[in-house]
Amino acid sequence: MSLRKTGLTAFVAAASIVGLLSGTTGATATLTPTPTTQGGSAFTAPTQSVPTPEEFFGYPLGEEAKLPRFHEVKAYLSQIADSSPLVNYEVVGETTEGEEFPIVQIGSAANLDRLEEILDINARLADPAQLQVEADAAGVPRDEYARTLAADSVPVYYIEAGIHSTEVGNTPALMNVVHRFATEQSDFTEKVLDAMVIVVVPSQNPDGHNRVVDYFMDTEGTDYARVFPDLYQKYVGHDNNRDWFMFTQEESRIRLALEQKYRPVVQHYMHQAGANSPRIWSPPWDEPMSPVLDPITVSSANSIGQEANRDLIAAGKKGAKTDDAYGIMWNADVMGYSTFQGTTTWLTEIASARDLWFTYTSENILEPSAATLRSPLPYDETTWRPMQIVEYAETAVYSGLETVAGNPQEWLYRNMYQVNANSETWDGGASAYVIPAEQRDPFATYELLSIFDLGAVVIEQATEDFTAGGTAYEEGSWILRTDQPMGRWVDQLLRIDEYPDEARKCNDCPLIMPYSETTDNLGLLMGVDVDAVNEPVQVSSVVVDEVTPAAQPFPKDPGRTGAYVVGPTSYGLGRVITALEQTDVPVYRAAEEVDVRSGTVLPPGALIVPARADGAREALEQASADLGLPVYAVRKAPRVPAVELEETTRVGLVRGANNMPGGWLMWMLEQYGTDYAVVSADDYEDLAAKYDTIVLAPGISTSRITDGLNPANYPEEFHWARGVPDGPAKLAEFVEGGGNLVALGSASTTAVDALSLPADNITPRDRDVMSAPGALLEQTFDPTAPAAWGMPEAWPVWYGNDPAFAVGGEAQVAASYPESEDLLVSGYAHGTSAIAGASNVATFEVGDGQATIAGGHITFRTWPRATWTLVTNAIYNGAGTPLTADELALRFR
Repeated sequence: MSLRKTGLTAFVAAASIVGLLSGTTGATATLTPTPTTQGGSAFTAPTQSVPTPEEFFGYPLGEEAKLPRFHEVKAYLSQIADSSPLVNYEVVGETTEGEEFPIVQIGSAANLDRLEEILDINARLADPAQLQVEADAAGVPRDEYARTLAADSVPVYYIEAGIHSTEVGNTPALMNVVHRFATEQSDFTEKVLDAMVIVVVPSQNPDGHNRVVDYFMDTEGTDYARVFPDLYQKYVGHDNNRDWFMFTQEESRIRLALEQKYRPVVQHYMHQAGANSPRIWSPPWDEPMSPVLDPITVSSANSIGQEANRDLIAAGKKGAKTDDAYGIMWNADVMGYSTFQGTTTWLTEIASARDLWFTYTSENILEPSAATLRSPLPYDETTWRPMQIVEYAETAVYSGLETVAGNPQEWLYRNMYQVNANSETWDGGASAYVIPAEQRDPFATYELLSIFDLGAVVIEQATEDFTAGGTAYEEGSWILRTDQPMGRWVDQLLRIDEYPDEARKCNDCPLIMPYSETTDNLGLLMGVDVDAVNEPVQVSSVVVDEVTPAAQPFPKDPGRTGAYVVGPTSYGLGRVITALEQTDVPVYRAAEEVDVRSGTVLPPGALIVPARADGAREALEQASADLGLPVYAVRKAPRVPAVELEETTRVGLVRGANNMPGGWLMWMLEQYGTDYAVVSADDYEDLAAKYDTIVLAPGISTSRITDGLNPANYPEEFHWARGVPDGPAKLAEFVEGGGNLVALGSASTTAVDALSLPADNITPRDRDVMSAPGALLEQTFDPTAPAAWGMPEAWPVWYGNDPAFAVGGEAQVAASYPESEDLLVSGYAHGTSAIAGASNVATFEVGDGQATIAGGHITFRTWPRATWTLVTNAIYNGAGTPLTADELALRFR
């Protein structure tokens, strides 16, 4: 049986855009095919040249203060494709804000003509089980058969710029690269074009390109600051390269589709760093390395980076450095999806200019140092010009292409065939992961399986009861084996992470701290029970063709005095609440357990919905189908105290300008249909008139509220984020008057200060004493506390050196760190006993209102979905009205 799944990702393609940018210079070209005698390529010599970038844009790319707008980039690339059989232009999807997402394919005419055949061969090479069938039919060993296939194909080489939109120098460089390959007839270009197909993504974030570059160009000649001041991707800003396993954003899913379709042997991610960083950095990578990775891809990245370093130095590009900077090979969210397909991932980080695109000047040499093995040719100048950024970028691109062109079939054989074949015998992790059929949150299980489905993982479902690893499982449980092409990715995302003690330069050297987070355990993040099984799993099963929500029987109408009841244990409950609010259906939450039928008792927090309410049944039936959640019906409403939710809970989000945690919160709130708006400076005058609940996003400090953006430095469209000097006092007035405040992550201390709450942050500031830089720690919950309704009594929570509190007064503690010497569950941490016994989530009565603080970053990049339940509870319960059992009963008469 083949372990390769196909057709899991819809790859959206549109016809090439035709038409020229109005007002641009340069004539169109007519290309006449002329055969060459080198390598059999179908290189074509132009009878008149395609316009150079300088002719088309009106200035040399790299000129100070001038950047191409995205519609110009699209028009130029489209024009080149119209003029050259060596370049194809294709729109492969739409961005978050509806912008086109274009790519360019570059190769010899012969390679582009047979592109589908090339991609088919390369996909077969990456499927060892299917390849074995073919090799057996041919009567030859599989390795030999794979080499024959590789010899009949060429690899794909992927280049991407612009994921971080303020890193503006790489897209112009790629315009020069595309033009060169479309027009230059040389030994170098013919060698590369014959050896591979190049896929170029001119911008991984077209929306951001529009925002950043348009703002930069539109503010020319003004006194305004020239750098765009807010999130340049609508929701996630600079965090858009931290979405490589949740795949929440449109751009992330487009890249995933590209990776699955083209299966590149190399991906070159073109980045920029700070103006005082190395002039250009490339691999070798720094420690640590995930034990899950195939060493071929990592060593190949180190090799290609070293080749680039050599070529940069040979070209006189001073300040090229390697090593000691990026240890990104530990976490799947940083290293990306394609690494697990067999792609060699490497990046270049080029120093940025001043204010995006102006010469950076210092009184001293920018990087004063002697020659070292890391930097054999130090930079010795006091200036750094935009044109240098473009030139360094181009040199690195050509180096990587030439490295692969030197032995393309070997790259194809090793990365596509050998890496994936290694997964069959890899014994570095669990043999399989079993997801039991019975889960407390069916919606979480559905979302977790959907991620693996999107990632082309083979998911099996047991057709019988079975035992594995000494544990009994019911029919319907899911099995994710690791001896499949994407098996290492499965293991990366489901294993308990133990940070390696080997992450050192020497035995006595200090441990290298991670570049990014230290765990990405999907099961723990999403609240799904997952078991690692080290022995082979023997069970009768079927391959899941499509992941769908659990089918739940819907109950009969209980009558006019009856009620529908929904349990509180799913983090998808917020979507049920908003669906009901949008239908004008009254919603109540039980403050005690609810007996819905013999043997089934729901914990506190269950939704109670009047059966007679117009639209209630239809809204619940749709929500149950979408989320896979069971709905119960009782003939008489439960007689319990409850909270009556607002008819529509109006939520205000304080996020400030360029606050990424606030952007992620925007995305999550929209997924759940929450009626929210971003709080503007004008709103503080009367917060209660607009909002029932106000949420302070992580990162919102007191100074961020009081200072904000200086309106003198930015156009009026950004004045919503100006400072409000009495903002904290206005928040306190809002709560004391009956409002509900929810403060998350670091903003919890802002709420403590503004409301004078009896809570002291006891997290040590000294990282030598304690540090947990993005890990999962033990947590206990009080499911009787409204903020923790629906939570289990214990489940790990996300923690990134966040506040932890010693609380006093009459605070109701919903979540706390247990008394333990070591709270670490997955990732890296030391000294966590310092916060043992501390409170994480607590609710305080303040005047006529209330405030809930959550010190931990429980909404981090939307990853810890299991704790979204806490956010839902705090938003809706705190704005609701408490009812006695008698008062609730009256609502159902």
